[in-house]
Amino acid sequence: MIKTISYLGLGTMGSGMATNLLKAGYQLTVWNRNAEKCEPFSSKGARVADTPRDAVREVDLIIYSLSNDQAVEEVVFGAKGILSEINEGQIAIDMSTVLPATSLREQEAYLKHGVDFLDAPVFGSKQESADAKLWILAAGNKAIFEKVKPVLEHLGQTVHYFGKNGNAAAMKLVGNLIVALEMEALAEGLVLAQKAGLDLKTVMEVAKVADFRSPLLASNGQNILKRDFSTSFALKLMLKDAGLIEKFAKNLQSPIPAVHVAKKNLESAVALGFGTENASALIKALEKEAGVEVKGAPRAKIPAVSQRQPTAAGRL
Repeated sequence: MIKTISYLGLGTMGSGMATNLLKAGYQLTVWNRNAEKCEPFSSKGARVADTPRDAVREVDLIIYSLSNDQAVEEVVFGAKGILSEINEGQIAIDMSTVLPATSLREQEAYLKHGVDFLDAPVFGSKQESADAKLWILAAGNKAIFEKVKPVLEHLGQTVHYFGKNGNAAAMKLVGNLIVALEMEALAEGLVLAQKAGLDLKTVMEVAKVADFRSPLLASNGQNILKRDFSTSFALKLMLKDAGLIEKFAKNLQSPIPAVHVAKKNLESAVALGFGTENASALIKALEKEAGVEVKGAPRAKIPAVSQRQPTAAGRL
């Protein structure tokens, strides 16, 4: 039974997952490149590690969620990385969004140390992470998956097993392709509706109930109309994922023409300075090109009721 866990990477997603592991009663060690993010966990009883190497000592399970393939390279393979200290019998799980080839390289390296490894990226963003409502993918040895599944169930509402290592990472890129195209379609549609003079609140009412509805379209569409681009999933990370999708698809010789269009607009929005805003800020690149700003009409003012007393002629 798993009792002790290290969690590395306390960003938007990792902080929520680490918090839920603490709530579940696991003995937790945490590490983050910016040590300040560890302080809330220290005050709740977690051990704070100085390096990834230090983080893996005397724990059953090591989990990490990092921003990109380069971060995984440094944290796993670096001089003070996980592989410099990990021992036979421990289990490692990478919940980052990375290329399947990166997951396979990790699996091979861990195998040489007698360590079992799962790639287990997630769907969902900041709120789902905080609420333990993520949708979790997992790939690797089935017996190890069953062993860690109770841990993963403290982090998400569903857990899906995809077989051999690398498959969960592949599914994550497939899913993110769909997400990127939904965001592109939403942006294009709302800009076109604005240019056509449609009432955008009514447009979103239809988007919530029609056969093309989705939670992603509904929530992001409403926030765009409010000009709320507070970050759940950063635009720059969606651009990073679009680049991964292009590499993955090219390697498999699978056509993805629409992703190339979405990536171009993501690049434009990042170049305009919106990279740290929510991915829905993609629309700002199209707004600039179209010369419009998409937002809901202000609420109509209700005329004040006159308080004047009726004249004699107006009385019955």
